[in-house]
Amino acid sequence: MTRVKLAVVGVGALGQHHARILSGMSDVELVGVVDARESQGRMVAEKHGTRWFAAAADVQPLVDGVIVAVPTVLHGEVAKPFLESGRAVLMEKPLAHDLDTALRLHRLSQFRRALLQVGHVERFNPAFELLQKQVGRPLYIRCQRFSPYSFRSVDIGVVHDLMIHDIDLVLSLTGSEVVSVDAFGAVAIGPHEDMASARLRMSCGAVVDLTASRLNPAAERTVQVWSDRGYAGADLTTRQVTSWAPCAAVAANPAMVHDVIAATPNPLTLKDEVFTKWITRDVQQAPADDALTAELRDFVGSIREGRRPRVSGADAVAAMEVADRVLCGLSCWSWQSGGLQPRAERVA
Repeated sequence: MTRVKLAVVGVGALGQHHARILSGMSDVELVGVVDARESQGRMVAEKHGTRWFAAAADVQPLVDGVIVAVPTVLHGEVAKPFLESGRAVLMEKPLAHDLDTALRLHRLSQFRRALLQVGHVERFNPAFELLQKQVGRPLYIRCQRFSPYSFRSVDIGVVHDLMIHDIDLVLSLTGSEVVSVDAFGAVAIGPHEDMASARLRMSCGAVVDLTASRLNPAAERTVQVWSDRGYAGADLTTRQVTSWAPCAAVAANPAMVHDVIAATPNPLTLKDEVFTKWITRDVQQAPADDALTAELRDFVGSIREGRRPRVSGADAVAAMEVADRVLCGLSCWSWQSGGLQPRAERVA
């Protein structure tokens, strides 16, 4: 079997994991890694039995595709030559630092018929995959994504750094467009927003609340969905998925609760039966499969089979368009100045 020839551009905190995984895939030849920092590039290359290149242009003629894991502001500059030559690109999220650049990259990939996949890795999280199967028609979705300040991705704010993951998940779950956006945020360390909260109203009627912060002492990634099937929630870190729904009798006749209360000498005792008798509760542990490995396997399979990846350039642009609407509507409380300003004034 002919191996797919790939390279990784940018082997920092995340890119080195791409290189590690690719070096262990039997149907992939890791042609090289690219990093402007020679010591870092050589270290990763030697560790995974490949070559170090100082510039992406040097590796371009040698590969079928590339994983781009450089700072977000460099995404367009690095990816453009690969897409222009028709080579496949897996771009770490977000697709670009602004919507215009994201649109240009997507249109270029279409014009050159070059595969463009974007690293919204949570789509491959086994807990989210399990959650999807348990959700009917979403009515209300709440996503919370918190992390400590890592001093990485400081070229973008928390909307493009963290919230973009949940925007993509919501678009995938609802399959509908955003009708309206209300948003608020805060700048603590800066220069971009470090906390953001947004309420989205979807064309399907669902209401979505998103909160993202990189000022939390501990990491948290949760998705909760109330749908016509009941409730389902996933902890994307522990990979535990919990669901509950009314029992058949309650579902058929919600008003029966009044008869139950009237027939019970001490109604306070009923609360102990809620999740045993009246509401069915189920807790499942999703597999421990590595999401990044699954994402890379999808990329390799898409190249080999000429098919659409699970998260395409079009999907990433859709998430970027929503993120742009959040940013445009974002008012930020600055802890430094103590003032509240519209984002447009703050950026200008």
